[in-house]
Amino acid sequence: MLFFIGIRIGFRYLMSGGSLGGSATSLYFNIVIFMAAGFTIYFPFRQLAIQALSGLKLRSPLYYKRIEPLDILLALSLNNVRALLTLTLGLMALIWGLTWDFRMDSPGLALCIYLLTVVMAIGFGICLVFLGSYNKFITRLIKRLINRILIFTSGLFFATFELPLYSRPFVTWNPVLHAVELFRYSLNNEYPIPDISLSYLIWCSLILLGFSLILYRTNESLLLESVDD
Repeated sequence: MLFFIGIRIGFRYLMSGGSLGGSATSLYFNIVIFMAAGFTIYFPFRQLAIQALSGLKLRSPLYYKRIEPLDILLALSLNNVRALLTLTLGLMALIWGLTWDFRMDSPGLALCIYLLTVVMAIGFGICLVFLGSYNKFITRLIKRLINRILIFTSGLFFATFELPLYSRPFVTWNPVLHAVELFRYSLNNEYPIPDISLSYLIWCSLILLGFSLILYRTNESLLLESVDD
């Protein structure tokens, strides 16, 4: 957590032209709550994607008639989400307790955003299972993309309104950014979220999940064959 806070401070330093003074986001959150809100959304998504790439072969003996590969993926996903959500909520509760700043303006929206992120992560994870089954190079490449490109466009280290207008299209394609910024907005409805759309997040989640389920249903036998290899 301290490492990522350090990256956030460095990003703020660059955006402010070499000043370590207070940023615009400090009007809405302290830096730890700002980062914790990003953790709540990004890391479950990342963990589910990484687990989907590497978790099937470790559990291949569980495949028999009444348990399908999709059951294993869903069980792993739910377990990871539960653990990460518990840790994140505990961290945020500790921060709120120390600062006495208890605020969640839209709890219903926060729950909706989290569930949409889980749905999107499951769909993304199922797609990655098939991509990763081709060869190990593709698996390593996808992991690098997840660990680098997605994390630096997810809004974990920055707020969208801090970015210049010309640079926003380079990051707003990432639906995880929309989820992170909307989750922060649910904590404080005064937090500005330009170019962020709930409908975009909903469509990305549903389309990705629908496509992944069709891909799974039409290619389930490939998973079983790759596990047997």
